Formats: sequence, structure tokens, C-alpha cells
Amino acid sequence: MSDRKNPKLPFHWWPWRWHGRPGTRTASAADPAGAVAAPPAASGPVDEPDALTAPGAVALFEHLTGCRCDADKKLFPGELGVLHRIEALLESGESLAAWVPRPPNMLPRLLACLHGTDPSLREAADLIRVDGAMVVEVVRLANSAGMRHGDPVRGLDQAVVRLGIQGLLRVVGTSLARPLFDAGRAPLLARAAPTLWKLSEEKCLLCYQRAPADEVDPFDAYLAGLTHNIGWIGAFRAMGQQTTLRAPYSAPFAERLARLAELLFGASAEQWQLNAALGQLGRALRASPLARSDLPLARVLWRADCEAMRKAFAPESGDPSAFRPSA
Repeated sequence: MSDRKNPKLPFHWWPWRWHGRPGTRTASAADPAGAVAAPPAASGPVDEPDALTAPGAVALFEHLTGCRCDADKKLFPGELGVLHRIEALLESGESLAAWVPRPPNMLPRLLACLHGTDPSLREAADLIRVDGAMVVEVVRLANSAGMRHGDPVRGLDQAVVRLGIQGLLRVVGTSLARPLFDAGRAPLLARAAPTLWKLSEEKCLLCYQRAPADEVDPFDAYLAGLTHNIGWIGAFRAMGQQTTLRAPYSAPFAERLARLAELLFGASAEQWQLNAALGQLGRALRASPLARSDLPLARVLWRADCEAMRKAFAPESGDPSAFRPSA
């Protein structure tokens, strides 16, 4: 990984000012997404989304916070304070490491081992071997009821072969990415983190499945889906530091925070320099919301967002339309 100083991202590059943009529809592009642990092949085409309806961003925020939003209220001073703080942070172009956790370097290295027409499971095993917790998880999963074929495996090499690429992707996500959603002592984040992780876990595998249809590298899509919700961690940290913020929140706050969470992810993706595709996605998000981006990787990620939102939340809410892409 490069140790170069993170480039500053001038604020005038961010065409996402939510003030004074008549005729611009508010789009939430930080909507989590999904696929299941070892899901079947994608069935049928997914709707071509343009933008989630406004209730999509609000409903997501309500699920994450457990609080209803008031659609009739304007932004409260405490809410404005949160939004302005995040905007200033993005404008500064400084490192976001204190706000948005960085995935470990092993993550892209492991994905690289599994990549291509001749994946190296042996090389993947050598990388996993240095992480005792990951070794335990690999062997445990290989001996689980769904994976067991014949005698139990006792060594890492056997476990890696039994799991194969799909199984290892599950372990990569659980062992390397799940700790990023550790809320620590932040109450707001503690409420949201389990849902954010569940959606990330599903989304990355769905992205992996959908990517070939759009001629997108499936491992690039997997990495994007796995890390996309991390921007919300920065958003909730900003909320937790605003002492005048009180529930119930306003719907405009939820809508604007969703876009800022997306931008926190995009800016972080550029700073992480994990791989070229993720950095390109981060740059694309400065130009337009995920829902409107023409970047193929962004389209795959957005479809996964919409599909998982419908799957995870619509049955609960009783209003599937709130999570469906609008025409």
C-alpha cells in the first residue's frame, strides 16, 4: 500500500451542496444492500434504478436509529450542526481515519489471491495462516453442517480447499470487515452497527454475483459492497458528538445524512488506495450520487443496495414501495 499523503479533495469538487439547488431531486445513495451467505445464482434481471424515492433514505435511517422521522419538520439546529460538521470535514480534504475505519491491508491481498482464472488457494492459505482468529474461523466454517463432506478437516490447507472461493469470501468478510463495524462506546452507532453489518455482508456477495452481467470484475464489486456502508460509521460518529442533537429527527436530515454518508465512503475509498477500482468509484461519487452514476461498478453496487433494502426491510415496514427504485 502506498504511504503517500492523502491528496486533499477541494470542497468545490463536491457538487453535492444540498442548499440552493432548485430542480434537483434528493436522492439517497447510501442505502445498504444485499445477498446471502452462499446465495444461489442471481435469478432474472434487476430493475434498472434511477433513484430511490425519498422515503427510502428516511426509512433506512429509521431502521438504523430505531426512531421515526418527522416529515413535516424542518432541520433542527442540532441536525444542521451535524451536517455542517461532515461537510467541513469533506471540504478540508484531510484524512478521515478518525471517522471512518480503514479496511486492513490483508483484505485486498486475499482477494487478489482468489482473483482470475487461476486462483491460488495455497497463497490465500499462507496469508490466512498469520491471523490466528481467521484460521479458527476458516476451519470452523469448513466443518459446519453446510460444508462438511466426509471426515472433519483439521488443518488450514484442507479447510481452504473445502471452502473454495465462495466460502473463503464469507470468511474474508466476517474476519476482516466485521470488526470495522465495532461501535465501541458510541450508543447511536451501537444501535445501527448490527444492521449495517448484516446489509454489508449480504451486499458484497450479491455484488459478486451480479458483476459479470455488467462486465465488472466480481472481486472489485465484492470489495465495494463490503465497504460501502462504512461511510455511515462516520455519519453516526458525527451525530454522537453533537450534544444538541435530539430525536425525533426530521426527514430532511435523514435524506441529507444519507448522501453525506455516501460521500464519506467515497472520500475514504480514495484515501485507502486499496485498489484502483475502489478509488475510481470514490471519485465518481464526488461527481454524482451512486444512484445516478454511469460507472459500471456503481451501477452494480446500486442495484445490490436496492435489492437488499427491499429484501431486508420491506416485509417489516409493510411498504415495499418505500424501498423500490423510482422510475
